[in-house]
Amino acid sequence: MGIFDSAGMKEAKRQYKGEMKLLAEIMKPTGKIFMCAKWDDNLRVISIGSMGMSTIVKYDTIKDIQIYESVQEITSTKSSGREKRKGVMTRAAVGTLLLPGAGTLAGALTAKKQSSIETEAVTSQQVTRTIVLTRDDPFKTVLTIPYHPELEVKLRSILAENLAQTEAVEQIAETSPIEQPQMVEQPPQVEQIASNISVADELIKLKELLDAGVLTEEEFVAQKQRLLR
Repeated sequence: MGIFDSAGMKEAKRQYKGEMKLLAEIMKPTGKIFMCAKWDDNLRVISIGSMGMSTIVKYDTIKDIQIYESVQEITSTKSSGREKRKGVMTRAAVGTLLLPGAGTLAGALTAKKQSSIETEAVTSQQVTRTIVLTRDDPFKTVLTIPYHPELEVKLRSILAENLAQTEAVEQIAETSPIEQPQMVEQPPQVEQIASNISVADELIKLKELLDAGVLTEEEFVAQKQRLLR
């Protein structure tokens, strides 16, 4: 039983990697952040990370966004010029950060001096922010990403849209008669998301036909352009 489970898992991973690779190939960026991320609002996917080490994330899988801060105190003395590091504490940022810094904030954010007869010590803080993204994914549900303010804004906008769509669908389900679920009319935004997902599925099928030799390169390009209109 274990052997078959392992074989099934390997096949699932193979298909998953194939899908992610295909999405990376066919996405046409509608926005990007240099050396950080790019996204396709039509295909509803975002590629996070630099070229060659990026991770593809589908919009509708994003469930939560948190910003974490690691604060490290650095104490230096003028007499010896040596530095010593104290303990590190981590905390989650609550609410929306106003004027967030990018990447690592270094320097005397909160400095204090300790003087004695022979030495003078200066303590400063080094703050590193990290984006923690939680998604609905079969293999890796939590992604830890170096902080970038523009990336945070984009991810939060995607999350807000997902939550709004979920709320809209739940409201329709609550107000519609149970015996007539087929009569439920989806909001335009929900229909658009479903359309985008079906387009991605069709593109994946076309790529499989191309790889199998059923379609020529010209036929694949023509069909892809038709779907993306």
